[in-house]
Amino acid sequence: MDSKRIDKLYNILEEIRNSVDDQVTKQLELDKCKRVIHRLGSFSSDCEECLQHLIYFKNHIIQLNDKREHLVESDFKQHKKTLGDIRSHLQKRHKLVTSGHYLSIYMSMGISLGVVFGLVIFDNIGLGIPIGMSIGLAIGSGLDADAKKKGMII
Repeated sequence: MDSKRIDKLYNILEEIRNSVDDQVTKQLELDKCKRVIHRLGSFSSDCEECLQHLIYFKNHIIQLNDKREHLVESDFKQHKKTLGDIRSHLQKRHKLVTSGHYLSIYMSMGISLGVVFGLVIFDNIGLGIPIGMSIGLAIGSGLDADAKKKGMII
């Protein structure tokens, strides 16, 4: 899809952002929408499913813009479902990850290993948990930074 259409979508998102309050902006996750549009636009030339998602998302954003003054709960639910479906496709097909993905995985792994090592080595769970958590945080944040540098974050 050409960049004029993507720029038009960005402009529609800015119109929505400027006309609604901050709570609605948070519920619609407009920053994430911009990143999703960018990713779909970059993959749409190679992936037919991305092109279909982009066309559907464009129509969805136009509908949100038309109803922006009178959005109801079902609109927010539909928007979250649409974003979730697109994000799921991007994660499975194009190996993209969400922000904080590795951090959450490695922090939980670090805590569990910290419990084990705390009991075995230190004979104190309270000492093992923070050590494991800090190691998991370090590894996870490093991998998240690497993924962000490579452009693999949605």
